[in-house]
Amino acid sequence: MPSHKQQSVFQGDSFYVSCSSTSDSVSRLMWTGPEGQQITNYKGRIHVEDGRALNNGVDLVFDNITRKDRGKYSCSANVDGSEESLSFNLFVYKKIDFMDTPSVQYLKEDHSSELYCNVDGDPMPTVSWTVRGKKIAYGDKYTKGPSSSSLIVNNVTLEDGGDYQCNAVQLSDKISEMEDFKLAVKVHHKPMEEEDGMKQAYSYMTGKVNLTCGAKAEPEAEFTWMKDGQVIENSDTAAIINDGHQSVLQLTVIDDEQFGDYECKAENDLGTLERVIVLEKGKKPPTPEFKVARADVNTLHLELTAAQDPVMPILAYRVQYKEAGIEWSHAPAVEFKNGDEYVINSLEDDTLYVLRAAARNAAGYSDFSDDAMKRTEKDTGKPHTSQAIGGSSYVSLNTFTFILTLVAMAAHL
Repeated sequence: MPSHKQQSVFQGDSFYVSCSSTSDSVSRLMWTGPEGQQITNYKGRIHVEDGRALNNGVDLVFDNITRKDRGKYSCSANVDGSEESLSFNLFVYKKIDFMDTPSVQYLKEDHSSELYCNVDGDPMPTVSWTVRGKKIAYGDKYTKGPSSSSLIVNNVTLEDGGDYQCNAVQLSDKISEMEDFKLAVKVHHKPMEEEDGMKQAYSYMTGKVNLTCGAKAEPEAEFTWMKDGQVIENSDTAAIINDGHQSVLQLTVIDDEQFGDYECKAENDLGTLERVIVLEKGKKPPTPEFKVARADVNTLHLELTAAQDPVMPILAYRVQYKEAGIEWSHAPAVEFKNGDEYVINSLEDDTLYVLRAAARNAAGYSDFSDDAMKRTEKDTGKPHTSQAIGGSSYVSLNTFTFILTLVAMAAHL
C-alpha cells in the first residue's frame, strides 16, 4: 500500500498497488473501489493480479488512468480471524496540455498585438514568457493579456519577431510539473524596399534582360509590373517570375518602345511599395577573341580579349565547355570577371574538349565565339596495363610485393 495512504498520478499513467500480509492465516483478501464495488476481474483497465511480493497478496493494477478513477480504494481481509482493512486515496491530475496553441503566430507592426498560449491542466498551470531566451518582465513593452496565459506586445516593431517560449508550471502540495511551448513569432508589416535594389538596367535590340524588384513583406506582397500606365502581362516578349519576396520581369527587346521606365508595385494588406527601374538602350558587346593557350592534365588555360567600349566596358566572359558529341544546352559554363586568370579546372585527362566564349557588359551578352577544340594532357602517373604481356597487372603486383619483401628482409641483415 502507498506509505502516505494517498497516491497522486497524472491522467494516462499506469501503476499498481500491492496488498499482502505476513500472517499465515489470511482469507477473503479483496479490493473495493470508491463506490464500494468489489474489484475481482483479472482483466481490464482496472483489475487485480496475484501478489508480486508475497504468495498471499493481491495487486490492484491501473492502466491508463482517467479522472473518473479518483477516490478511495480499500483492501480488506480476514487475518488471524479478525477483519482488517487498509485504504488509500487516489488523486488524478491532468498533465499540462497546450491544446491548439499555434506554433507560428503573428504580430502587427505599429500596433499592440496578442500572443496566445492556450494551456490546460489540473491544477491549472501558471504561465510565464521568455523571448530569445530572456524572461519577459511586464511593463510598457509587455503586458498581460485578457486571459492569464496570453501576452500583449505593445507598439510592435520588426525587432519584436523571433523565438518566444510559453512556460507553464503546475504546483500543489502533491505535485509539481513544468512544460514549455516554443513559438515562432513573425511581424506583419508593409512592403519594404530591399537594400541595393535595382534602379537601372541596359539592353539592346534582340537582347534579353531581367528587371528584378525585391520587397520584404509579411505577408508576402503581390507584385504588379507597369509601363506607361499599362499593366504588363506574360507574353512573347515578357515573362513575370514571382518567387517569395522577389519578382523578375524578363524582357526580350524587339522594339525601341520597350526602353524607358518600368514601375514595380508590391502590395499587401498593410501597404504598398512602388519602385521605378529605368531600362536604357545600351550596346551589344562584341564577340570576344578566344583561344586555348595551354592544356595540362586536368586544366585548360585560356586567352580572352574583346574590344573595349569606354561607355559600356566588358565586365566578364562566359565560357562553355563540353566533350565532343554533347549538346551545348547540356554544357557547363564558367563565368570569369574581366582581368581574372582564365583557367578551367577539374577536367578529365586525355579528353578532347570543345569550348566557346561570350563577352558581357551592362547590356548583356555578346554572341558566342567560334568553337575551339583542345585535348587535355594524358596523366602518365596513373597505373596502366601493358598490352605486350597478357595479365601484366598481376605480374607487376607480385613483382612489386616480392621486391618489398626482399628490401624488408635486407634491412634486418
